[in-house]
Amino acid sequence: MRFRVGSKWCLILSVATVFAVGCAHADEETPIAPLAPMAGRVDPGLGPGTRALSSGPGYKGSPSWSPGGDRIAFTVDGYVVDKPTGSGDTVRWTTKDFIAVDTEWASEETLLILGAAPPAEAEKSAGSLDSLYRAHDGEDSLGLQRVGEEVLAIGPGRGGLIFALGSGPQESKLALARGNGEIYRPYTRHIAGRVAALSASPDDDEAVLAVRPPNDREISGLSVFDLRKGEGRQITRLEGNQEILGTPQWTQQGIYFVAGKKSTSLDSDGSEPLYYLYRVPPSGGAPESASGVGEDFVAATIRVSPDGKWLAVIGRLNPKAPTNLYVLDPLTEDFTAVTTNEDMEIKTGPDDLAWSPGGESVAIIARGTPSTEPEVRAEPADRLLRDFDNLYEIPVGGPEDAPR
Repeated sequence: MRFRVGSKWCLILSVATVFAVGCAHADEETPIAPLAPMAGRVDPGLGPGTRALSSGPGYKGSPSWSPGGDRIAFTVDGYVVDKPTGSGDTVRWTTKDFIAVDTEWASEETLLILGAAPPAEAEKSAGSLDSLYRAHDGEDSLGLQRVGEEVLAIGPGRGGLIFALGSGPQESKLALARGNGEIYRPYTRHIAGRVAALSASPDDDEAVLAVRPPNDREISGLSVFDLRKGEGRQITRLEGNQEILGTPQWTQQGIYFVAGKKSTSLDSDGSEPLYYLYRVPPSGGAPESASGVGEDFVAATIRVSPDGKWLAVIGRLNPKAPTNLYVLDPLTEDFTAVTTNEDMEIKTGPDDLAWSPGGESVAIIARGTPSTEPEVRAEPADRLLRDFDNLYEIPVGGPEDAPR
């Protein structure tokens, strides 16, 4: 049986630290009165119809909807769990010493997990930090089966998964896995450079790859790989001190990606480097700024809808604006604000955004702006929402409707 995640009962929250405590001591001179329970409330800034998909403490990331849309998997402090999108308990898929980087559903019963094994198991490997593991629902243990070693990136494809493997210090290669997680097509053609991220085209016949070419001072480029012929080609590259952030997304109107100055250090004014949204045709060419989003828009995370028509974007209208969720229609260049958030901190990691299988909603991760004063909550820790990073489902409209 897989393990259900438990709870703790009382919390004191401060800016820097979260303490789990029991009942207050009798000799305390100035007890802090408990706040009213949130009872599942969601900040209105995340929009009408928003509902929480998780609760409680833990650093959450990499949401992934099951093919049927009734469950969502994600990482919590590095290990992997899943939870019904309706009601039900959270179920753990890995031991808590596992370090997951990304997770994707291969089928309704199988998760493929990219990450580092527990120390005892890692010592038996060939030295690769990140490997691809397979986990089946209903197994009697949390044991994982290694599918591949030195795996660089993974992405969903038709009936399974596409993943990139390192084949040397300056080369990569691709492989396909079936819905049960078994590799059925390892491509023999090598890719010059290390694949950092990948995603499939809307018809699943090709994949776009973010690649760091060899002997090129880590300049990022985009390549397209034909999954039928097993051949790839570079379609664009970034010059100078530029890098691609996250995973490029292939829409019906072209390939979009986020890029900017390398984030190895802060700018001269102490601010973080800014990243912007670009587009390039699948046939290749120089990147151009994405139309419709505005010249000052700062992008962070992007994901294409299952039908390839819409692009969900987390970012800011300008460097000083709050972070929100937007949807871009690449055909009409309409750019719609889905949230008008002022009080929630929306997480902007490269894998912290996911569309539901039907395209009616997306999952984001957010938390409330931390308070500068200690607070006491009178409800169980595993029911708290805005005090911690948690998953929220944001409705954006159906596949035949323009996002609202």
